[in-house]
Amino acid sequence: MRELTEDIGGLILSTIEDLPDVETLPNLVVEKDDLTIRNRMFKTPELRKIHIEEAEIGGIKILHCVFFPDPHYALPIFGCDIVSNGKTVTAAIVDVSPVHGVGEEFYSEIRNLSNKFTFSGRRALPLWGDEIFSPYCKFTRLTEEIDKANFYCIVLLYLKEYRDLVLSTKRDTFWVNTMKRLDDQIWYCESQKRNDKTRAILERWFDKEWTDNYMNEVLFDAPCLK
Repeated sequence: MRELTEDIGGLILSTIEDLPDVETLPNLVVEKDDLTIRNRMFKTPELRKIHIEEAEIGGIKILHCVFFPDPHYALPIFGCDIVSNGKTVTAAIVDVSPVHGVGEEFYSEIRNLSNKFTFSGRRALPLWGDEIFSPYCKFTRLTEEIDKANFYCIVLLYLKEYRDLVLSTKRDTFWVNTMKRLDDQIWYCESQKRNDKTRAILERWFDKEWTDNYMNEVLFDAPCLK
């Protein structure tokens, strides 16, 4: 039986293939003891980095994905994380985090989609997450197959809306808007680095310096303007 991490990973890759002018960035594979981390990265004119991380720790599988926009474009930050032990998805989260200038029309559609799905294993966001995620963020534990199927569906629908927005959004030439989106994305990255669980897992296998570099340069590297 396929893992939800594999199904949604395939869904994300299919979405990337639908985007124009995709360029593959250097990949990174890290292996130590029973830990394997595979990183695949891409970019497009509208997205400075699309990052897919797949990790295996014993019987646990982790999928982490973020679509980081180029701040010149009024695009939110798409993110999805899944942690599965094979039987239960202990954590699943998907969101389109707001940045300056993303129109109400987009979030109106996301709100309509969000209202169609509820999950019995809903989990509370950490305090740092409350500051960067949208009201339509889904963070839950998935034990039943119907919940896993519904989570797959909402990721599919969020990705479709996100892809359509990428395809229709034009470069913003007003520098003030760009700087506000730059600040929003830097705040998103800095907030994510406050996730003590991610840091604790990495520091079990690597030292603090390696963990800091990985979080700062691979997972949540801050944007810069070109």
